Amino acid sequence: MITVLKRIEAIFTDIFDTAGGMLLLLMQCLIEMKFVLSSARRVLRQMLEVGWNTLPLASMIGMFTGMITSLQTGVELKNLGLQQQIGAIVGLSLVREMGPVFTAFIVAARVGASWAAEIGAMSVSEEIDALRSLGIRPVRFLAMPRFVAAVTMQPLLTIYSIVVGIWGGALVSVNYLHVSQRVYYKRLFDALKTRDITLCLWKTLVFGAIFSIVSCYSGLTTQNGAEGVGRSTMRSVVISLSLFLVADYFITRFLG
Repeated sequence: MITVLKRIEAIFTDIFDTAGGMLLLLMQCLIEMKFVLSSARRVLRQMLEVGWNTLPLASMIGMFTGMITSLQTGVELKNLGLQQQIGAIVGLSLVREMGPVFTAFIVAARVGASWAAEIGAMSVSEEIDALRSLGIRPVRFLAMPRFVAAVTMQPLLTIYSIVVGIWGGALVSVNYLHVSQRVYYKRLFDALKTRDITLCLWKTLVFGAIFSIVSCYSGLTTQNGAEGVGRSTMRSVVISLSLFLVADYFITRFLG
């Protein structure tokens, strides 16, 4: 019984230590943002990694998400004679939920894991300690540019993915379900409200902050060599995806 209680205590201690460490890293990144102009080159490099290099994957995921949503809902609506509402359903689904969440999953799995592995490798090879010995703050040099890049590019990448998804839904609606393209887009724009777009943007900002902080924290706290790098990479993705869903619920609950 004592062994079980000790394990439970260790689990909760690790959870609170991790949460506190990530919150502290977030505050440090916000403080270091006053040096963003002097770190412009590093910020731009990370923005290319988050945005431009992720475009092909975001295009494919966005298009097929829209096509699948249009197909799955369109078949049932067609049986009820309501296929003209496909545009509204696809638009609302992509803008409010599927677009922000799926894009965040893609970026966390691709970019977040890469960041965690890169910084983790620097940690186990004592490059982080070398930066400190040279008077370079690791948060300013490594974490802050990634945080700024993620918060900046995540909304743009999500908007792009949603636009591609809407276009993919239109392809299925027009060519397979025989819905007029004009009707599809009219229903879509009639259904979308300013509140939906605002909710989408809030989610993208929060998701960008989450995956950047989690991946950087996982990398900075990496130990035990190559095995630790792999563990930190996996931990970064798992924590990020879990926090996306938790944050999505509370944002939708209180702002939706």
